[in-house]
Amino acid sequence: MPVSDAVLPVVRPKNISQKEVTFMPAHEVTIPSTFPLQGTLNIPHHSSDLLPAILFLHGSGPIDRNSDAPGLPINLFKQLAEHAARIGFASLRYDKRGIGASGGDYHAAGMYDLVDDAVAAVRFLKNQPGIDPERIYVLGHSEGAILAPQLFEREAVKGLLLLSGIAESLKVTVARQNDMAFTELAKMSGWKGFLIRLFKVADKGRKDSDKTVAKLTNSTTDTIRIKGVKVNAKWFREHYAYDICNTLPHVSCPTLVVTGSKDIQVLPEHAETIASLVSGPSEWHLIPDLHHLLRKDAGEPSMLGLKATYKKAVQLPIDKELLDLINDWLQRQERAES
Repeated sequence: MPVSDAVLPVVRPKNISQKEVTFMPAHEVTIPSTFPLQGTLNIPHHSSDLLPAILFLHGSGPIDRNSDAPGLPINLFKQLAEHAARIGFASLRYDKRGIGASGGDYHAAGMYDLVDDAVAAVRFLKNQPGIDPERIYVLGHSEGAILAPQLFEREAVKGLLLLSGIAESLKVTVARQNDMAFTELAKMSGWKGFLIRLFKVADKGRKDSDKTVAKLTNSTTDTIRIKGVKVNAKWFREHYAYDICNTLPHVSCPTLVVTGSKDIQVLPEHAETIASLVSGPSEWHLIPDLHHLLRKDAGEPSMLGLKATYKKAVQLPIDKELLDLINDWLQRQERAES
């Protein structure tokens, strides 16, 4: 479904019509990194004016340039790219390493490999004709909000937009998610709940989870197999040893932090913590009823019910309140430069 236009006034470079902004085609590009990354470059017009641009950084998992995962067409970045074009911003999104048309092995890629790819992508974007290299913004969602501050340490950008991020190690986040799921499992009612408690399913699940984490953190290879399934062990080790709170104080650019009040994959109160830790100008927002996929749901969130919630959510467009916040913040950054 198409993204609704924001109602806030639009700041566009001179001589750009709404028709030009809306209907310019996207371009397929190859980003040179350790492995070639295939992506989509949206440039909303062919004016001689240099444009601001946004680089999108994915969440975790086998995510493509549109932020779609197997069996779950999340479609965040395609909608955000279309929205960016409407307000006069170019954008770049790409298939993650080893996913879609990009080269490399997804399972062998660690966190720092993903940062390398993000740095390569922003440098590529800065060198595109018609793009102002001094007006590049990076929008990171979920894991992308962990990678974006690391990117900034290596390559300066105009601003960061951190959506659904954390202010702790991913190790702590995953442990909390698992604990929530096992607690919900142990409290299930009815006949199913009785059987779960009778066979101590939750207790066994906790033990299996602990064994898996130990196996991953003690591994030395890029990948290992757990119950026959290939797992990206390098990615786990690097994330589990990393705490974003040590990097955020190095972020000196303007930063927008947004999380939803119904996001149970992260702690919503971390939005304020992230904004307080960065050294540059920052602001944070907590959007009521918004969950991790940036749509709203009035129901009570649960870890065991996430799959059903997300299957329903991806049929909806991205939340308009979020788009308005992004629009307003970007326009204020651009006005500050004029």
